[in-house]
Amino acid sequence: MMRTLRISRLAATVVAASLLGGSIVTGLAQAEPGMVFGACPDRAVTADRGVRCAVVSVPMNYAEPNGPKIELTVSRMAASGERAGVLFANPGGPGADALDYWARRSEVFPHDLGAHYDLVAVQPRGLRWATPLDCAAGTKTEEGERVSLGGGDRDAIKKACDAARPGYLDTITTENTARDLDAVRAALGLERISYLGTSYGTYLGAVYAALFPERVDRMILDSNVNPDWVWTEEFAQQQVAGKQRLDDLFAWIGEHDGEYHLGDTALQVYRNWVRLAADQGGGWYANLTPPPASVADLPGALPEPLAEIARDGYNGSVEQLGKLQNLLRTLVSGGVSAQVPLLGATAVATYTRTFWPIFARAMADVAVDPANVQRLRAIEGATSTDPTGRFVFAAVTCNENAVPGRPELLGAAVGTIASGGDAMDARADLVRSGMACGAWKPVTKPVRITGAGLRTPPLVLQSRHDALTKYEGGPAMAKALNGALITVDGGDHGTFGRGNAAVDGAVLTYLRTGQVTITQADQAPLPAS
Repeated sequence: MMRTLRISRLAATVVAASLLGGSIVTGLAQAEPGMVFGACPDRAVTADRGVRCAVVSVPMNYAEPNGPKIELTVSRMAASGERAGVLFANPGGPGADALDYWARRSEVFPHDLGAHYDLVAVQPRGLRWATPLDCAAGTKTEEGERVSLGGGDRDAIKKACDAARPGYLDTITTENTARDLDAVRAALGLERISYLGTSYGTYLGAVYAALFPERVDRMILDSNVNPDWVWTEEFAQQQVAGKQRLDDLFAWIGEHDGEYHLGDTALQVYRNWVRLAADQGGGWYANLTPPPASVADLPGALPEPLAEIARDGYNGSVEQLGKLQNLLRTLVSGGVSAQVPLLGATAVATYTRTFWPIFARAMADVAVDPANVQRLRAIEGATSTDPTGRFVFAAVTCNENAVPGRPELLGAAVGTIASGGDAMDARADLVRSGMACGAWKPVTKPVRITGAGLRTPPLVLQSRHDALTKYEGGPAMAKALNGALITVDGGDHGTFGRGNAAVDGAVLTYLRTGQVTITQADQAPLPAS
């Protein structure tokens, strides 16, 4: 998330008006009866894993069930043994492809999962293979200004989107995506489903549980969005969580200086990291992730929008806001990290401890030979997404953002950076300013999250130092849904299916019995080198 959640991370990933998403519909979701599974779209799923796909037609707007339809692709891996149920999944984002979720992870998830459950994934609306959101992002308006989702003039964006499919943009919300899940459930002829959601997928699952509690059997929510932070505050808190995990990463590398030769303290490793990032051209962006030291000690000049405020003060002019808006989009989307291998790889490494030895070796390679970036490129590409994912991310988070922006924090953020304060706090204030969505106002209120009516309390998994969904999201989600929380040490984003016997065993026990027998678990072991 925001880097998703992604921005899976700035993301991260995070951030009222009338309900355009169809919450006035109280009946069952509607879909064409029956689904015929066959070959999946070209390159949509991992080959030779037994995945079959089907297409289902659902209302574009659930408030108009007889109105225009959209088509969603659904993947399924049939249980190899005696079936105990059907398990739906969503990997997060918003904007992450779902079709290949089960196949890509089939070798790391416990065998019993595929043996006893039909594994289903519904491609979220707006993404490729699910009536892609087409807003002519590569074209220009009549006035000659390029249209881009997120932070722009919503009237221009909506005009571009409506030219392709009138009204579709306003329907790209979590509530409608949850109703799509229920439409697929109905088309499959299922009375109830179980569900596994990671990152943003936890919020999607929680919305589904609030809308259709009687349709839920078991629900596992792993690495949770805080339902009270949707969305601006979620992404602001992501900055704090990201700094903590980066400090953990640098400390671990320092503990293994004999192998990697990058410094024997977190600060020494960090200084090497900044030097290498600057050599690759990502200097100032790297400065936004300080070590336990003063920002005043870091190299590099402020970019012009911030330098202007530091020099002349914040005046709130349209021109100044426009410059800051462009800068913020660069920050929260990863910006230059997409062009600088070290920064992109660092972002991935903070998500999961499994990458730490690989990342440290890649960083050591570059320290010896700056041109040797092959390992960094491989790590960076591990979480690459289709461009439609960025469109859906912006649409969901701006359509339903429930946390008003505070533009006055722009000046405070710049003052913090310029005076040598904690730059991650400043970055959080930039997010809280509301510039990520700019003039794009929400079109719906988020669904109130509640566990009332659920037959079985959800299982909530949350690691202590998660860099994308801060720890508080786990307890908050468990409280909202009356769920059972398992706190996992370390900071992996996504704790199930990482070779953690305690966590994997707890999930299987829960699926089988509905019971949660532990409240704590150690972090997943690192793979043998």
